[in-house]
Amino acid sequence: MLFSEKIRLLRRERGLMQRKLAQAVGVDVPMYCRFEHGERRPKRAQVVKLARLLQTDADELVALWLAEEAMNAIGHDKMSNRAAILLRDTLDGIDTAKLSESDKKPAAMPIEEATSAETTPVVAVAMPAIDPAIVKAPECDPALRTLVKTLGSNTMPQYHCGEAAKVMAQIEDKSIDCIVTTLPYWHLRKYRIDSIKAKDENTFIDEMLCTTAEAYRVLKDEGSLWINMADAYNETSMQALPWRLAIKMMDLQGWMLRNDIIWNKQQGTIDGMQNHARNEHEYMFHFVKSAKYYYDDIKLRKHMTEDKTGSISTGERYRRSVQNAAHLTMSERNNAINAIRAAQRKVDNGEIGSFRLYLRTENEHSTSDPGINKTLKMQGYYIQEQPRSMSMPGDVWNITPERGETDRYIIAPQRLYLLPIVATCPAGGIVLDPYCGTGTACKVAHDLGYRSIGIDVNDDRLRRARGRVEQKSLSLF
Repeated sequence: MLFSEKIRLLRRERGLMQRKLAQAVGVDVPMYCRFEHGERRPKRAQVVKLARLLQTDADELVALWLAEEAMNAIGHDKMSNRAAILLRDTLDGIDTAKLSESDKKPAAMPIEEATSAETTPVVAVAMPAIDPAIVKAPECDPALRTLVKTLGSNTMPQYHCGEAAKVMAQIEDKSIDCIVTTLPYWHLRKYRIDSIKAKDENTFIDEMLCTTAEAYRVLKDEGSLWINMADAYNETSMQALPWRLAIKMMDLQGWMLRNDIIWNKQQGTIDGMQNHARNEHEYMFHFVKSAKYYYDDIKLRKHMTEDKTGSISTGERYRRSVQNAAHLTMSERNNAINAIRAAQRKVDNGEIGSFRLYLRTENEHSTSDPGINKTLKMQGYYIQEQPRSMSMPGDVWNITPERGETDRYIIAPQRLYLLPIVATCPAGGIVLDPYCGTGTACKVAHDLGYRSIGIDVNDDRLRRARGRVEQKSLSLF
């Protein structure tokens, strides 16, 4: 067990939060998260400080810290075995009896000095359960974070090939308005290149936390993070991966969860199992950094009504009900349809939040409201308008998945990304998708006139993403 694994294990055993340890050693939560995954090396004084906080032997922790440095330096070289033998022989030749006590033990530095110490990036990383040939430390020098600056005012998406957390390290602090993404499907999908190599659920969640830590840094205080995530089975038990991640994001990184949207896919996956219900939904979590975040409820209502994706009433559905109403005359049907259209215009203009339609039935008392029953008896229909303050769209979104053009795989539908973007990205804002795949989120952002950044580890998927945007897009309005 090396240093990064040790401090992660000790923190969990002590029941401590990453935020508390990060504050104690003078770094932010994303940086401390990298300490625990071997992506950054703390200073020696910070290691001593961590030993005190984690109630462990400082000598042992510093020794592990030094061992990890040696592994990072030689661990991925083809001559590493020979170098390890030479290093062992050299260390064996040191006469430890001549070493003073101060040489054997690291000096404990004052808390003030440990707190102000800077961090040192590493060249190669020994990341648990991750292929070391793939993992490299992201550049963290603030002066080199210029990715958003290069966007300019061009709404053509900017795509970057690489692992999410590493590319995001090049993005300026608090520069992104809206992050919307579908996280990798752990153990469910296989691609030519995958950024997710985790062999167990906890390591997978920890790797995702590295990305969400970077998301917290790059997101504006008034911005929003939307995460679509599927669960997975380990033999016969669901792993509750979405909720494991969400709870850790709140407890360890300070995220606020505003909604757990249910994406009702309206079609289940093919499943031969006979001992559990077929899965037909995924979660879409809405996270924010502060209570004061941007949210355009008018646009959200408008698009949910037009797209028929939420629980809000839609004019089209009501018009079909009127046409099939057996207890209305032709004149009453025409009047009802005109009234529906008028109510729909009020919804689109933001005058009302929604409306509900009542139709006359063979039952004399169709509702428990005498006033509504009287109107139904006279004209055959009644429209009940609901003010904006009473009719926010629901948290169940009925959206059918889309099928990709190649490889016979299912892709996230455009509507799943459109609703978060129109609701939480202001005019002129920037959208980020750190796991963009074939670029659905960036395409939606482009069609809506937003700037966007897409990141993916697979070049082939990025080529498809560019091709989708380069083609002339149809307006979403």
